[in-house]
Amino acid sequence: TAYPISPRRVFHIKQTAYRLEDLLRDPNLARRFAGGTALVFRLCVDDYHRYAWPDGGLRAHYRKIPGRLHTVNPVANDHFPIYKENCREYTVVRSQQFGTYLMMEVGALMVGKIVNHHTGYTRLDVIRGQEKGYFVFGGSTIVLLFMPGAVELDEPLLQASARGEETRVRMGQRIGRAAHRQ
Repeated sequence: TAYPISPRRVFHIKQTAYRLEDLLRDPNLARRFAGGTALVFRLCVDDYHRYAWPDGGLRAHYRKIPGRLHTVNPVANDHFPIYKENCREYTVVRSQQFGTYLMMEVGALMVGKIVNHHTGYTRLDVIRGQEKGYFVFGGSTIVLLFMPGAVELDEPLLQASARGEETRVRMGQRIGRAAHRQ
């Protein structure tokens, strides 16, 4: 699902509004993505639980937020602000195609174990399609953040997102492209 990141840095995941600085626990970083695009990929139990870099570049920043583990089902979301509390890890990458983007993994009840490769490196060259890591057991969520003007998403994804519908996405499937940058 695709969401614009509003100037107030609020967007919706699973019918709940989230301030970006709460999700990232970094107000300065959140301001950099204001006006950009958030993509949310919810993994189901039967999905492949390994995730890959959407584009190559230089890993510029990595952060792990331990959090609490809650389920990601909508009933639990009525009682807990799961994306503010669940364990999560994110990486900021500087890429030639998309400029700076952020990739976040969100762990949930029974899938709180996020295993990212190469976390000990301060800077690391990453390669598009290269495995970044995996979740241990069950399903969880990947969030991608792009700065304003960095991506042009395909119309079917935008239309489905506007209707509140999720779009099934497979590894390597096109959902948009890098915007032409000056």
